[in-house]
Amino acid sequence: MDYSEVKRIANVALVDQWDHAFLVYSEDAGLLQFLQSLEDHKTVVLDSPPTAENLALTAFHILDAAYQDSYGNRLRLEQVRLFETPNCWADAVRAPD
Repeated sequence: MDYSEVKRIANVALVDQWDHAFLVYSEDAGLLQFLQSLEDHKTVVLDSPPTAENLALTAFHILDAAYQDSYGNRLRLEQVRLFETPNCWADAVRAPD
């Protein structure tokens, strides 16, 4: 397994989607409507409010599925850490089997 391939999958599945995007909660109708009215605006609609904790969990699910699709049971995502600031982060960790 080449680390560059693991990184490529993360970039395609998650980073390229979220990078420089406005992350908005699907229930925030007013903001969502406004963002959708902007031409060429990169918006990602989420099923939960975009807190660090929710984003870490969403990222975990996206990456876990992407790695499973590419590597089957040979690669198992265990944790995602999302930094809000250098001293503040949220972790999403695989539940014990």
